[in-house]
Amino acid sequence: MTLEQRVAVSGEVVAEPTRSERRKARTEQAILEAAERKFLDRGFHGTTVEEIAADADVSVGSIYVHFQSKDGLYLALIERALEIEERYMDEAFKPTLSLSQQLFAAGWAYLRFYYDHPGHFRILMFPHTDEQSEGSLPFAERLAERAEAQVRRVAQNIELGVKTGAARAVDPYRAAKFMWGAWSGVIALNMRPDRLRLDDDELRLVLEEGRRILTEGIASMELRYPDGSIRPEFDAPPGMDTTTDGRSDEPKGASR
Repeated sequence: MTLEQRVAVSGEVVAEPTRSERRKARTEQAILEAAERKFLDRGFHGTTVEEIAADADVSVGSIYVHFQSKDGLYLALIERALEIEERYMDEAFKPTLSLSQQLFAAGWAYLRFYYDHPGHFRILMFPHTDEQSEGSLPFAERLAERAEAQVRRVAQNIELGVKTGAARAVDPYRAAKFMWGAWSGVIALNMRPDRLRLDDDELRLVLEEGRRILTEGIASMELRYPDGSIRPEFDAPPGMDTTTDGRSDEPKGASR
């Protein structure tokens, strides 16, 4: 967390970082950026600490001083990505939005996170376990915990919608798992190297079509007009930017 973020969150008076602290932060940042490039390019097991050190222009010992191990370095990358992703998701669950609007705002926030931080998205969604069992890696459990937390948050939103009559009587957790999996899968099509790849415009249109299908399937009769069309309070919130042009409006503190 940066100095500005600590002050904003806690109101505490924090001393300016010393030259040594600034140098340490720069070194850690350089190592993290180099590690992300290498891991994404060659995989976790296919990357050596020596290669990361060379890319970051630091000594091998410096990596062990700051992160203790290659596992620790990868876990630090995951924690950094999770922190940024959470800021995006928090933007979606504003109390000024209806339950259903929060639901779909979360989907678009997830898309913005991918557009603004594709490397972080890949680290979280497709961890490089290479030939070894995912369960043997210390960061696998952390990723599973975070995915489950995301699903629970969406499920709780759907469950409350069912209880208040805004949503049909669907199974909240199964619906949330489907939404999370479907949204992640469609976004992943944007990264394909072959003709199945969705370009940015088509990705947005496919997700928008999916949103309409989900809206039709979840919205209760109480939130429909006599002709069956859905009332605005269940649809996307006014002003929600679902275009690729809105990708640069990052949540406050979501540094690249």
